[in-house]
Amino acid sequence: MAPKAMKKPAGRSRSPRSRTVVPTGLGGMKAFVVNLERRPDRWTRCSKMLKKELPWLEFERFLASDGTQNPIPEEDIAAEWNTCRNAGFADYYEWVYDAPGSDLDGKFWEWSCEAQDETDDYTFKEHSEEEFSYITHVPCEHDETARTGILFKKATKESFKVRLQFAREWANPGKVQRMSGGERGCAHSHLRLWRLAAERSEPTLCLEDDVQLCFNRSGNLGLSSGKVFTQRLRSILQHVPSDWDVIYLGWGGWRGGHYRHWKADAYENPETDGLFRRAEYIWTTVAYVISQAGARKLLAAGVPLNQPVDNFMAWEANQGRLNSYVALDTKDDDNTWSGGIADQLDFAGDSDIKKSDGGHQGDDEKEFAVDP
Repeated sequence: MAPKAMKKPAGRSRSPRSRTVVPTGLGGMKAFVVNLERRPDRWTRCSKMLKKELPWLEFERFLASDGTQNPIPEEDIAAEWNTCRNAGFADYYEWVYDAPGSDLDGKFWEWSCEAQDETDDYTFKEHSEEEFSYITHVPCEHDETARTGILFKKATKESFKVRLQFAREWANPGKVQRMSGGERGCAHSHLRLWRLAAERSEPTLCLEDDVQLCFNRSGNLGLSSGKVFTQRLRSILQHVPSDWDVIYLGWGGWRGGHYRHWKADAYENPETDGLFRRAEYIWTTVAYVISQAGARKLLAAGVPLNQPVDNFMAWEANQGRLNSYVALDTKDDDNTWSGGIADQLDFAGDSDIKKSDGGHQGDDEKEFAVDP
């Protein structure tokens, strides 16, 4: 959304003042809920949940930048991005045909995260019984060809051997993709939030309108709630190092902070490991707390933002320029892919944001390729 076309603060919807006592340690915190004006259904659900679960919290509706209504300025958000940074952490593993001596050898069949055992078009059987986890398959350090499978196409009744490999071109030199309209709008919305947070002396709670506080907790602990959220957020803020910049309250990328290059033991602290961990590279911006210093660091990192916003924040953390942490629920462990004290309501089923590199939502990355 162009700066001159921004909604003025007077247009924001404020939560009613509450007489509920603000818990110790959370005074001054304020939440802003990113919501498209054309999605009042999401705002209604989210505001109702916050009033019920967090009656102490002051929050406002923060109208999202909507590229369908106003152009997103390229001086703020780049139109294109390169996947090389994200590829070092994400699931850029692909099944390709294993047919030495033929033109089919090495041709792409399917992304590892999207391959199914059976569809209307094919059946697929991987030879290994061990579940594939890309987090343990570091590119260039693992025999990727060790994982093979058989693909049977129902229409032609043909069988093909396939093998798993890392899609190296996404990492080096990287693929140049056009950011989707939703990605650019999301990034611009968070950029505007950082500008707001940079002027606030107290921490700012950034929420997207699909945030969920009532979800099934890790370790069969039952349903989470605003009470759990409040208690753990208080404890985290009491113990987190004073120079923290961002605390992800809901995240994707493993409990250990998605350590791919960092050594986990360098950031372990027995007294606080059950509450939070340092984050090397984490996805999703559904719910995070940002300090004034953190907001200023992200703004100082430079515009235009040249990646989707969660990748941009994760890269700043990975490079040691942003002190990021993940909030942990009681039973989050090293096998927890997505965790924390907040969740997303419907990650893939009701999203206004297409992922320009495909992602686990199954969007078509070819749609956004600069050089198909």
